[in-house]
Amino acid sequence: MVLDFAIYSFITLFIIVDPIVNVPLFMAILADVNSKNRKIMVKKAVIIAAVVLIIFTLSGNVIFKYLGIEMYSFRIAGGILLFMVSLEMLFGKKPGTKSTVQEEEEAMHKDDVIVTPLAVPLLTGPGAITSGIVLFNSAKSVEEEISLLVAILLVFLVSYIILSRSEKLFEKLGHTGTMVIVRIMGLLLAAIAIQFVITGIRDAAAGIL
Repeated sequence: MVLDFAIYSFITLFIIVDPIVNVPLFMAILADVNSKNRKIMVKKAVIIAAVVLIIFTLSGNVIFKYLGIEMYSFRIAGGILLFMVSLEMLFGKKPGTKSTVQEEEEAMHKDDVIVTPLAVPLLTGPGAITSGIVLFNSAKSVEEEISLLVAILLVFLVSYIILSRSEKLFEKLGHTGTMVIVRIMGLLLAAIAIQFVITGIRDAAAGIL
């Protein structure tokens, strides 16, 4: 069903974009920016991240055909990548696919931080791009493809709401509350990643046979 696919897509992408774990990172990078300008910068970062993810989601097949990559190969590789991210989340580490400490330190000392690292890779990183492409190829109809694009927009709308109110949210959750949510999301992401790999192996076996 289209609704089931849309809900699955939303949950998968929301877990990977993970605006909650990005709250302290956004607060640190935008610490010297006043509240009004911070919301403007967050809004721009969210819009750019959404556009980048949609572009990669729609153009994934073209890139694969040009490079001669089978979808099941990318699905397996993507599942492994997401599983590695989920392990980092489960053990309370900042996912390495987000941004490096050096990138974050440099971001604090430059004016233009909206595109990098806020939009990419903090919001739309390799994990989100991988999931977007895999989900788009999993869609069985135009309606499901459209529902995926709607899910992407909703994920970033919710992300904007969370990040634009980051100070209040972080005060309520605190470090412990944030880490509890991150670990729960990590467990869910691990299950999704394994399913990606299983489906990829099944498709590969079917293609070979």
